[in-house]
Amino acid sequence: MEYVALYRKYRPKRFEDMIGQENVVSILKNQITMDKIAHAYLFSGTRGTGKTSAAKIFARAVNCPESETGEPCNNCKTCADLETSSVMDIIEIDAASNRGVDEIRDLRDKVKYMPAVGRYKVYIIDEVHMLTMEAFNALLKTLEEPPAHAIFILATTEPNKLPATILSRCQRFNFRRLTSEEIIGRMAYICKDTQIEIEDAALKLIARNADGAMRDALSILDQCMSISKDDLIEYEEVKSILGITDNEIVYSMIEAVLDRDVKRALDNLDNAYNAGKEMVQLIHQLISGFRDVLIYGITKNTNMLIEIKDESSGLLAGSSMETMERISSIIDVLTDRENKLKFTALPKILMEVTLVRLCTMEESTIKASSTQVEKPARQAPVAREQEAGYVRKDPQAHEKISDGPKPGKDADFASVVKYISKDKKVLGMSLGVGKAKADGDKIIIRYNQGDEFHSQKVEEEKAYIESTAKKILGRDVKISIQVKTRDDYLVNKLPLDLFGEDKVEFK
Repeated sequence: MEYVALYRKYRPKRFEDMIGQENVVSILKNQITMDKIAHAYLFSGTRGTGKTSAAKIFARAVNCPESETGEPCNNCKTCADLETSSVMDIIEIDAASNRGVDEIRDLRDKVKYMPAVGRYKVYIIDEVHMLTMEAFNALLKTLEEPPAHAIFILATTEPNKLPATILSRCQRFNFRRLTSEEIIGRMAYICKDTQIEIEDAALKLIARNADGAMRDALSILDQCMSISKDDLIEYEEVKSILGITDNEIVYSMIEAVLDRDVKRALDNLDNAYNAGKEMVQLIHQLISGFRDVLIYGITKNTNMLIEIKDESSGLLAGSSMETMERISSIIDVLTDRENKLKFTALPKILMEVTLVRLCTMEESTIKASSTQVEKPARQAPVAREQEAGYVRKDPQAHEKISDGPKPGKDADFASVVKYISKDKKVLGMSLGVGKAKADGDKIIIRYNQGDEFHSQKVEEEKAYIESTAKKILGRDVKISIQVKTRDDYLVNKLPLDLFGEDKVEFK
């Protein structure tokens, strides 16, 4: 007998067999029992969550004459005929390979023909977001007003790529990711049905790597069954198939990065690479590990951990709020490298460079990404404040201008303009048009004739500019706006001298 993959063999045949989509199943069954069947549906969600399975069950249920609870009976002649490929009442279309306008025109021409054995002819269009815009336009009218015997079910992993005109014509159902517990329960049932034993740790590892997709989990399980010894799937076998690095190496690598120990980090990378571990899988483990350190440092809750299961490893004990900002930056770098690893021909070299960068990343690099102005430190007394760059704002507060410009210089105001430009772009542009000059505690901003819009904008926001300047410069500043007027000689007398009084007329 021909071997059938697990995800095909155990594909749900009834709604009650589906897991994790109770809300969707309930609505679809109610529509069937109440005979309120729509003409177009959109099933959206990540891969392996049951979109196509639900579409096939629904297609059989609406045609099953024995259906009483919204479920197909799977015993009558109609259900049996619909299971075969000889009856064309359920038409599955792969939009990835039939994405052109000609294929949709062909569908539109054939949709008028009556179904062969049931009440409805159901079109299941998978990966519908792959259709071209011309194909979508050709489908619009048919999708909005199909024949009474036609039902369209569109399935997609990327509903954001569908035109609004298509979305508005469909009833939309969102299929959520499955939880690890739901995936584990289904795999345990399949293992029992196939008389295969599997360790609990192996089930959890497969579920974690399935990323919420039942099909991915069953594909991994299928592969594990092929190499299992004595009908027993062990945790170490699953790790080997997935290319997962030993926890000790991952923990040691995380510790080395946090301790800025480049040699130790690279030694651990060599050990993992020589053991045949996948670099993409390794970086996934590192991201999960640093995420655990970050989350535990904030919540102190071990139930939220993903990668670090050994609480005595020392990683969690060393986590603190002081390292949170650095760990967040580390995760950002690893996430960026994860995408690049998928396309590079030299994954080990890229990982080596990444680890060196993580170990040598300075605090200044982390803080440079912050656009917020640092809050002032408190110091005293006044005489030493001014020498050290501190300026008294009020009797209780002191502010340090770490590397800011000294009072009385034209460069003072440049930092104010730069800060305002981030907060209010239009006002920043208006300030940049003028020419600022310091005169004691007064900032004079001069504008040329014709720059009235910018001078008026600055005039309206004068109070905001002065308060911002005080916050940044540490002293009271008054803003004065001057608009350069035209030279009377150039306007009134020069034309007369050049052309004569009889040739010039002022209006």
